[in-house]
Amino acid sequence: MLDVFDDMGRHLGVKPRHEVHQNGDWHRVFHCQIATSRSGVPTVVLQRRSDEKAAFPGLLDLSAAGHLEAGEKPVDGIRELTEELGVVADKDELVLLGERRLVDDSGEGHLNKELTSVFLLKDDRPLGEYVLQLSEVDAVFDAPIKDLLRLFANNLDQITLTGVKGAGSPEATPTSLNATLDDFVPGTTYWVNLLVMCERFLNGDQPLAI
Repeated sequence: MLDVFDDMGRHLGVKPRHEVHQNGDWHRVFHCQIATSRSGVPTVVLQRRSDEKAAFPGLLDLSAAGHLEAGEKPVDGIRELTEELGVVADKDELVLLGERRLVDDSGEGHLNKELTSVFLLKDDRPLGEYVLQLSEVDAVFDAPIKDLLRLFANNLDQITLTGVKGAGSPEATPTSLNATLDDFVPGTTYWVNLLVMCERFLNGDQPLAI
């Protein structure tokens, strides 16, 4: 069950998830991007979405994302980090960038209208220590921020990412990917804004906003 809202962000009531997507109702979503430093290189951790996902199967996405259930506050979405990645964090470790509005046809119904609360988290654990929810996440990758920004600026055709497929399972294996723009969940402007904020976050710069 999801909370639904009008165009002004006013709460209207509660509906089942499938109805929300069929009707194109505004609903709340949680996004969290993990940022870290690998040998002094500012880096983000990306997930590759499972091929079983209805929306954007097999594409690279930010670290963790999911719908907020009815009655949940944006910060309560922190449970997605544990569910998808095995990362247990405190709510006060999350840094809120703000709220983003998105309208698309993501594959889960006719119209997807999201009020997305976007957070950052600094977490330095190696990829091999993640525990993936394999029905949701196929692999995790380290991605240097500067390389990603050059890719999204079309200054590079592809970048090579290193990661772990099936992290946390007996079948976990190192993997690599020559990633192009087509390998990412669509949304170049959002990606660029998010990456710039991650870079500022790691440098201790203010302000941070999305």
